[in-house]
Parts: sequence; C-alpha cells; structure tokens
Amino acid sequence: MSATRFAHGVFLGRCDLRREAGGFSFAELSPTVPEAQVQTHRHDDAHYVLLLDGVYLSSARGAPALCRGPALIYNPPGTTHRDCFRSEHGRFFTLTVSATRERELGAALSLPAQPLWQDDAAALLPALRLLAACRAWDEAAALSGEALSWELLAHTGRLALERSLRPAGWLRRVREQLRDECARPLRIADLARAAGVHPVHLAREFRRHYRCAPGDYLRRLRLERALSALADPRLPLAEVAAQAGYADAAHLGHAFRRGYGLTPGDYRRLRAALLPRAQVARRQSRAAAPG
Repeated sequence: MSATRFAHGVFLGRCDLRREAGGFSFAELSPTVPEAQVQTHRHDDAHYVLLLDGVYLSSARGAPALCRGPALIYNPPGTTHRDCFRSEHGRFFTLTVSATRERELGAALSLPAQPLWQDDAAALLPALRLLAACRAWDEAAALSGEALSWELLAHTGRLALERSLRPAGWLRRVREQLRDECARPLRIADLARAAGVHPVHLAREFRRHYRCAPGDYLRRLRLERALSALADPRLPLAEVAAQAGYADAAHLGHAFRRGYGLTPGDYRRLRAALLPRAQVARRQSRAAAPG
C-alpha cells in the first residue's frame, strides 16, 4: 500500500491558526489522531515541526526515543514517515516551504537530505519568534515571518554541514573543549598546544570545517548556554551571566541584544508567553517537588 501524500501545509491534526508569507506557510495545530491510527505518510514539501507540548515519536536524525518540546524537526521534501504524538494531548507549530522557495535555496544553501532533530537554542529562538509573529499577525509580522523562515533554513543548512564534515580527531577534541569550557577564558595558543598543532593550523582547519573562527564559535556557545539558563525563571541574570562566561549581567545583556536582537528579559517573557500553560505548570510542579 502506498503512503498517503500530504500536500503543501497539510498535517495530521486540528489547525487552530494558519498564516502565509512569501512562499512560506505557518500553522499552529493540536493532534487529533491516536498513535495506533497514524499511517505511514509522505510530505511533498520541506517543512519544520516545532514541538510545544506533548510526547512525540520521530524518526529524525538525532531525535531521542521520546521527544518533548520545545524542539524543532526539519523534514526535507518527500519525507515519508510515521511520526506522531503518543496521545491526542499536545501542541505543535509548522513552517512549510513552498517548492518555489525550495528551488531557490538549492543554489545558495545545502539542506540535509534526511530529517534532522534540532534542540539547540539558535534554532529554537527564531522558531519561537516566528510563532509569536503568527499569533500577532499584521503586515510587519508577515515580513518578520518571511525573514525568520530564511534564518531558520540558513541555520539548518549550517548545522547539517557541520555534522556532515569529517574533521581530524584533534579538531573534534578542540571543539569539544570549547563546548565544555566556554564559560572560562580560552586562548588559541593553549588550545593548539593541547591539540599538538600550530595555532595557525588550528585556526585555518577550524574555519575550513566549521565555517567560522574559534572565537565566533565560542561567542555562539556562550549565547546558547545563556539561552538554556534563561529557561529557569528563578535564576538571577547575574547567575545566568556567570554560567555562560560573561563578566556580569550588563555584559550578558549587550551580547544577547547583539546576537538575538532582544534582551534576556524579553526572551524570558517571550518563552513564558508561548509555552503552553500545562507545560509550565508541570515544570513548576517538578521544581517544587521534594528531593
């Protein structure tokens, strides 16, 4: 039996909101089909699924056995799968890329040929901002929606490229060290000495494989660590700054605005406003539980 084909912007679930802008379609949905009744199906167009609430089963590369949001899945054109929610309790947001836009991307950006799981902050922030724009739709929001869609696609392309490259073992260890120790001062000379290579060779190979300088990568890691820490509303900004390697809250605020276009406080308010109330309540309940 052939898989059911889903046309542009069509998904299993009740659609509560739908928008269109510049060849992109956006929708906010709730699941309506029980897991046992979900059949294998094919999506004609490339699309993203932003998990907001509920437990989801996904065959995407890098996805855990049981997926929980917030997290983002990219599915290329022609994806055939049986991804679904475990129950009819959930919430998700979708971005579908028209065939015309996908063809335009072909010459400028290499997107993954397989579904890709993304739970990094650099992907989640534009996705959450896109959801906010769709909920408060006007002419300016349509422009923002188109721009944020391109931003998401560019990030997915970069991430797929990084994961497909085969750097030397010493270079992978350098990147792991940057990840593990991004909150403390690091110098190229020290990284090169630990790797057993010349600093010039390290800098050149890092850019060749990861398409950025080590310093740029370190700044990105610190911003992502700050984003993760900001998910805890009880954590003071000074502590968030310390955990992410910033001198103080003011330094964090300056870097955050430069990197994401909003303040740490703005991001906390955005996140709190967009996450479902039930999800927030569960997290607060877990935080208050003894032990």
